[in-house]
Amino acid sequence: MRRGWRRGLSLSVAAAALIAVGAGGAIWWEGRADASSATTTRTQLVAASSGTVKQTVSASGTLSPKNTSTATFGSSGTVTDVDVAVGDKVTKGETLATIDDDDLQDAVDLAEASVTAAEDQVDSATAGTSAAASAQAQLTSAEQSLTQAEQALAGATLKAPLSGIVSSVGYAVGDTTGSGSSGTSGGSGGSGGTGGTGGTGSSNAGGNGSSSSDSSSGITIVDTSSWVVDATVSSSDLAQLKKGLQATITGTGSQSSVFGTVSSIGVVASSTTSGAAQFPVTIAVTGNPAGLHAGTSVTVAITTKQLSGVLTVPTLAVTTTNGRTTVTVSKDGKQTVTPITIGGVYGAQTVVTKGLSSGDEVVVTYRTFAPGAGTGGTGTRRTGEGGFGGFGGGFGGQGGTGGLQRSGTGGAGGFGGNGTGEGGFGGNG
Repeated sequence: MRRGWRRGLSLSVAAAALIAVGAGGAIWWEGRADASSATTTRTQLVAASSGTVKQTVSASGTLSPKNTSTATFGSSGTVTDVDVAVGDKVTKGETLATIDDDDLQDAVDLAEASVTAAEDQVDSATAGTSAAASAQAQLTSAEQSLTQAEQALAGATLKAPLSGIVSSVGYAVGDTTGSGSSGTSGGSGGSGGTGGTGGTGSSNAGGNGSSSSDSSSGITIVDTSSWVVDATVSSSDLAQLKKGLQATITGTGSQSSVFGTVSSIGVVASSTTSGAAQFPVTIAVTGNPAGLHAGTSVTVAITTKQLSGVLTVPTLAVTTTNGRTTVTVSKDGKQTVTPITIGGVYGAQTVVTKGLSSGDEVVVTYRTFAPGAGTGGTGTRRTGEGGFGGFGGGFGGQGGTGGLQRSGTGGAGGFGGNGTGEGGFGGNG
């Protein structure tokens, strides 16, 4: 039981005083836990050196292919073949699926016959007469009907609008399709393309592009040769950003990074987080790195300022007191506090513009918390039968002198029984 008290109990000085009053008002606490002894201080010499420092803005977002297209049939009919599956690689123009085209072929044959008949009427009509004008009008109409019939026939074969990977297939053999519509909306990364024959719709991502085609009844292809990150930044960071800034992109849980550049910056807030407005930013990934996957959550460090060839020291080595900035220089075993002029703080590194030279060794002091390394305070008996033992510093520590005793001599830290008690509040850390 005594061991459990040492491990689990942590009370403030005020709480100890309150306990004393509860015991009958006969005991007053006087003492101090040595909190400073719960830390370990160590020093290291680090040479000032010339290097590169960066100032960055952090953002988070999602990795996605720059170009995505959902292809739908441009004609109505029954699906007879589906030639691809999710994950297949396809090239632009490759056949993805077909519908029954017998009726469509018949319509083309009929339209061709109409054109032939209209041409014969034009040839037989006397030039300049009303009959000739009528025959020419009929030929023009027949040719338009043939063009439409040929387009409908072409729409029976669904072809890949771009090269890439099939990400979804919404058709199965036996499905009945409607006439597809084409058209897209472009996102912040660029303007959307337009659909061609066969009801193909494409979306140029880089933003929030989306196709008007029904992806549930189409075949979607993603172009994995180019990627973008759709990210957001807070309003406080927005003013630092501009197109063309370099960025480092790291996937969640990944140890490797890829690079990119800011391609667009939104001016209308897309969301709010904890009351702060978030603005959309698109980063175009440089090249086509291997191992990228659509939908991956990423963090982005956008470099807003970079200095090369500057003299730096660890920021922990720098002290500023009353407007005077100094470092401690160690030379030949002697330490000297040296005033310096700094050119900026960049995270763990500080740029020094005056007061040091490359190779000068500065003292870096590290303080780390050391659980259980504290020393117990001292309890003082004022009145009554015995004072509290002091609290152990840190997580425990050796109990102080004195104890709440009923008879006999004062215990060594804690609620002593008869004789001498150990542990309690000031137990071994």
